[in-house]
Amino acid sequence: MESLFHCIFTMHLPYLVVMAFSDELIHLPSLLIVEDEFLIANDLRRILIKAGYQVIGLAGSVDEAKTVVADQTPDIVLLDIFLNGDQTGIDLAHWLNDRSIPFVFLSANLTDGLMEAAKITQPFGFLTKPFREKDVLTTLEIARYRHAHSEEAKLRRQQTIQIAVNNAIVSIQDREQLCLAIATQIHQLVSFSYLNIRIGLPDESSFYWLMLEKTRMNTFERVNLATLLQNEADELLLERLDREAPDRLGEKAGIFTGETFDQLCDTYVTARSCRDNFGVQSLMLFPIQLKRNSLTTIILSSTLAEGFTQKDYEAVSLITPQIALALDNLLAYEELDARRQIKAIELAIVNAFRNGSNIDAILSQVAGAINELLPVDLVALYQVGRPSETAAIDSIVRKDGVVFTPLTRQTIVHHYQVDADEWQKTLADLKASLVKPTLHVGSQFTKELTDNVVGALYHTKLGLQSSMYAPIFVKNQPVASLILGSKAPYAFTYKDLSTLQDISIQLALALENLLAFEQIKTLSEQLQLEKTYLTEEIKTSHNVEEIIGISPALQTVFTSISQVAPTDYTVLITGETGTGKELVARAIHNRSDRKNRAIVKINCAALPAQLIESELFGHERGSFTGATEKRIGKFELANGGTLFLDEIGELPLELQPKLLRAIQEKEIERIGGKGPILIDVRIIAATNRNLQQEVTSGRFRSDLYYRLNVFPITVPPLRERRDDIQPLAQYFLKRISKKLGKPLTSIANTSLHQLLNYDWPGNIRELEHVLERAAILSQTTTLALAEPLLASPRTHVPLIAGQPEDTIQPIEETMRAAILAALAKSGNRIRGAGGAAELLNLKPTTLEARMKKLNISANPRPLAP
Repeated sequence: MESLFHCIFTMHLPYLVVMAFSDELIHLPSLLIVEDEFLIANDLRRILIKAGYQVIGLAGSVDEAKTVVADQTPDIVLLDIFLNGDQTGIDLAHWLNDRSIPFVFLSANLTDGLMEAAKITQPFGFLTKPFREKDVLTTLEIARYRHAHSEEAKLRRQQTIQIAVNNAIVSIQDREQLCLAIATQIHQLVSFSYLNIRIGLPDESSFYWLMLEKTRMNTFERVNLATLLQNEADELLLERLDREAPDRLGEKAGIFTGETFDQLCDTYVTARSCRDNFGVQSLMLFPIQLKRNSLTTIILSSTLAEGFTQKDYEAVSLITPQIALALDNLLAYEELDARRQIKAIELAIVNAFRNGSNIDAILSQVAGAINELLPVDLVALYQVGRPSETAAIDSIVRKDGVVFTPLTRQTIVHHYQVDADEWQKTLADLKASLVKPTLHVGSQFTKELTDNVVGALYHTKLGLQSSMYAPIFVKNQPVASLILGSKAPYAFTYKDLSTLQDISIQLALALENLLAFEQIKTLSEQLQLEKTYLTEEIKTSHNVEEIIGISPALQTVFTSISQVAPTDYTVLITGETGTGKELVARAIHNRSDRKNRAIVKINCAALPAQLIESELFGHERGSFTGATEKRIGKFELANGGTLFLDEIGELPLELQPKLLRAIQEKEIERIGGKGPILIDVRIIAATNRNLQQEVTSGRFRSDLYYRLNVFPITVPPLRERRDDIQPLAQYFLKRISKKLGKPLTSIANTSLHQLLNYDWPGNIRELEHVLERAAILSQTTTLALAEPLLASPRTHVPLIAGQPEDTIQPIEETMRAAILAALAKSGNRIRGAGGAAELLNLKPTTLEARMKKLNISANPRPLAP
């Protein structure tokens, strides 16, 4: 032995000298000396302190040593093999081994038997008394070296095992396959006879239990749990296994053999069943901590009485974190897959209700989607209310190969003697019971058949042994129940019932839409009849829209409207201001095929020139300063309908080509847009200007004019349709009377005479305003004008240059003459270079306001000769 240490010492001398005597050594391990001879112990302490070691204490017995270690764990222990007392150094060595504390034996005489006993404890060295200082330090360095490398090797082995287990099981996404992989990996570390994996999820009322038996070929086969629990008296035990554990054995941990195993069997049914049915004599239980709230356990069983040791338990404990990770991944995958399948079912429900021709076809598609998640043999939709007389939603489909086909009640009851009264009573009872979620499996299903002739019939004819159903609510009222049936006795679980309730919510939305569609269809037919009646009533009226009049001139306008309205051609409406051009445009739209879509109006004179383009064609976000969001233009808004361009003569010249392109090509482009947008819009334009004269003056494009002037309609001024003045006055009088709340019944004769003989330069708008003012001031039921109507002003243009200097006129006449002269010189153009506003050195808006005040039109009519 001495020669052995000498060889080791010589081999590692350079390393040991550096480690023991280097000036750079900062920290040396702490030591505990366990020696019952004080002089030897004290001598060792002196040597060690001198060399820089920290001696945490001296102990003369095993009990003293354990007390010191409990206060402060040493890095290494110098341990005398022979100690006073009942326990020797070898006993303490086993205790230190369990705590992974390295030690070196001290001895004076080592017999062969003692040497063999000492070797079993796996010491890190031996020191023979008496000690030399050099031998003590060298042995300690060797012990430290061996311990360090043994710990590293042990760590590497643990990591290798963990990586291997992780690679083998972490990616498996099937419960049974994962359990088989876990059993295979554990078997490489520990020998066992049976493996149980329990996964309990209290939050979901879900429990999963798999038991595997090792075969002679070292493979694993699944054990039927009914076989395991066959001797238990509780008939409902198997039926509860999908949602709760049969006992609380999974809350235990550790090794159970001998007496502790017998106590376990006395308390827990599954341990007792393993012992009685499979000869199990010992167990190891490992709790598995998952991320979610769970009660998950791995149970290893052996038919040997001393089948497991503490080292076996530690070896399996090394890989439980990897098993937990694999189980977490599996449960997460299952949850995602279940959500995906539920979404697929919801999508199938939507498509079925959209594409299905009847309720049987719809339910067949729905059943096919449900079967992907919950294998079933029958799906039924039973109506428990009558929300709509037009929608019958009762239907039954059964699996026929890989598809579901409709099943009629007549097919089921054929050749089966059922009392009619009992059948009707059972159906009435079903209606009351189907309004709450219910699960029938195993003995529950069997017991239900005794009182349910309908269920017994389906059980007999189709072989159903399990069923569950969930109510479908529409507006918080039960309207139907979704029923699933299976030929397997334990086909469904409470988790499946929860899934069915989720599906019923989407089905409720689809049914609500179906019932609403049926109701809308009924109301629509009724509305169509009412519309036809009202249309016939409207046809008997003499007026078009709100255009009042019986004069021949207006009848010509009515004829033009009726001729052009059914077509899709562009219409140009001309006429003086206030003649009702917009009413004519609306009449054309409302009598056209586009009447169900909107007529969109834009006044080309009411917006600044820089905004008209955006209003007409729209713009993209960020296309110019202030464009903070995308805007849809009037062309897109009127798509499928009519676009009314009022005051088209005021459209800036630079925008006219864009409008022309939109009319010709039937496409537009937003400001800042990336491409053309197709449109389908009918154009109706209106103006009080003479567009032919504007074209001649270069202020309006000729090609745009000819494109707009496909079908011109001229609305006559009121002075040319005097027959309409009295009907119009009566119409306005009724409307004004209702608005003011005054009982105005007639118009005074003198006032009516003035109305009929006035030229109305402001046309209908002026007539309405005159009557409104008179109505406000009226004190009686007979309306009288507030002031006399003056004769219409002259509209010819006097030549200012030819007037005598001594001629003096009122300032209004002078202003009128100057404005008319400027309009004549500018070709009746107000704005722009050479316009009347520039000639008079006025702002265009100021000039327009004065023209309005003086009743001057931009297109004056020449006086009759």
